[in-house]
Amino acid sequence: MITQDDIKKMKAVFVTKEYLKESLKEYPTRKEMSIGFAEVIKFIGETRDEIVGLMSKQLEELKDITRRHQMTLENHDSRISHLEYVNKL
Repeated sequence: MITQDDIKKMKAVFVTKEYLKESLKEYPTRKEMSIGFAEVIKFIGETRDEIVGLMSKQLEELKDITRRHQMTLENHDSRISHLEYVNKL
């Protein structure tokens, strides 16, 4: 026959329903997890938009720099051509 002392020893070794209920309170519920995931996805979307905006600005700056360099090169080319023409005369 099982005595109260045996039950106390078993409670120390085996998990009880009460212990499981209490330990599960430490973990988030499905609803809390859904809210958390939604916040993370929203944050990722906002961060992505910021990154795309910054990269677009950088791209426009690089295009502007390229245009200016191209104009400078064309100016040098025309000046060299003019000098070569003048030297041939």
